[in-house]
Amino acid sequence: MDYTIMEQFALVALDGQDSMHNTMAKKAAVMGIAAANVLQTLLMEDVQENMNEFKNRFCHQLENIKKMNGKQRRSLEKEIVSILKAENVLEEVPNLLGCDMNYYTANVTMREYKSNEDAYQRITESIRAVILEPGEVTEETVAVLWLIRECGCMHDIFSIEEQHKIGARLIELSAESQLYKVILGQEFHSGVRQTYLKYLDFKRNIFKNPYLEGVNLLFPFFDRRQAIFIDMVILGTTVKDRRQNAMKFLRENGHSCEELRIESETMVKIDNAYYRIWPSARSCRVPIQGVELLPVYR
Repeated sequence: MDYTIMEQFALVALDGQDSMHNTMAKKAAVMGIAAANVLQTLLMEDVQENMNEFKNRFCHQLENIKKMNGKQRRSLEKEIVSILKAENVLEEVPNLLGCDMNYYTANVTMREYKSNEDAYQRITESIRAVILEPGEVTEETVAVLWLIRECGCMHDIFSIEEQHKIGARLIELSAESQLYKVILGQEFHSGVRQTYLKYLDFKRNIFKNPYLEGVNLLFPFFDRRQAIFIDMVILGTTVKDRRQNAMKFLRENGHSCEELRIESETMVKIDNAYYRIWPSARSCRVPIQGVELLPVYR
């Protein structure tokens, strides 16, 4: 099935987002969906023949997106979620953070969006193939890539090294095409969200060391991927035992889990994200043994 620019971006950006609360990450994603709708509409019109008109209309509508209030964002979120649910490519599942010891022992209900794994994989791998390989780059790919960049989702799809290559490729594309230059030169976030997105990039860049990636140090709710703690007996267990027990617990709580061997390391794919499982302990009145699930960025 072919998806529109807005649907492609929504499936990437909404995956793993809190479906019940209005987080900063979701605000950025919903504004990106609004921008996707604007851009795909303009790309279908003949306005590209007059690049000045295209730029003026594009910039004007992006300024309106910056002014979106909470009610408008919620309305757009409901609209796109309804469309994707009707196409059976988006669902609401228990939030992974709800599996953390502090939450499930308190019976806290948390929900998140989960994109269909096949659709998510097809979209992200298609973007990777087009932008990382030599050859023509389509308007659709540039549009989706711009949206992903503006909403801080690049680390979900590309490694740090790949992002450097993409940065150089986008500069080349901007030099070759006036249309791409106009698209890639725009932004649609308010100052507060720009600060948040810059912080998110900074935080992720800290974790280039593969054994530190994904650790949430200061602001865990700024990222849709969370490090969680699952209490279990560690003494006398093997790495495989702990991994199997954690996966069993997560499956019982509504998540799909799969072991993946990546180079010399075994990781766990939970829904559409990758995690390392690490022995850990929580200090309460007495130390509680368990495992920490640390999100892995590419």
